[in-house]
Amino acid sequence: MNENRILFVDLDGTLIKEDLSDLAFVNSLKTNPFKLIFYLIVFFFKGKSYLKEKISKNYIVPFEKLNFNSAALDYIKDVKNRHRVVYLISGSHQLLVDQIDRYLRIFFESFGTNIDFNMVGENKVKFINNKLKIIEFDYLGNSKQDLPIWKYTKKIIFTNVSKDLREIINSSKLDKFEIKENFQK
Repeated sequence: MNENRILFVDLDGTLIKEDLSDLAFVNSLKTNPFKLIFYLIVFFFKGKSYLKEKISKNYIVPFEKLNFNSAALDYIKDVKNRHRVVYLISGSHQLLVDQIDRYLRIFFESFGTNIDFNMVGENKVKFINNKLKIIEFDYLGNSKQDLPIWKYTKKIIFTNVSKDLREIINSSKLDKFEIKENFQK
């Protein structure tokens, strides 16, 4: 493994068991259901990134209720101890990703969805390649949405994957490295 390659880490399902966008949606449903209905109507015209922005605006991440993947956190700390740069990158909105970043204080920088750009799948690769100008990188993820990203890496680094995704990963010709998930509050 290239010891200088940058590591990007997914958030939802990888670093934490929960999905922050789902938590923000449920919170919005409980606190202001009429406003949420309006957002859902506009969502059909403006897309997912718009909805994520609206439901995330006033949401405060409940850190005490999150289940963090301690094995993934240990891996990230080990990578950092080898003087590698580690970024947090997520489909959750930037407002939520920034809260996690400030809470953990282990990432060089964090990137998430904004009102104009949904940071998932191929969009992550476009952002990494075109905006950050990074071509070679490692990526730690957990879902089928991460498959397009792993195509651009030398090694598939994964945790907390489904049986179906494990079969897809095992059929890949790329090197693989599994971090056995260990979620804890």
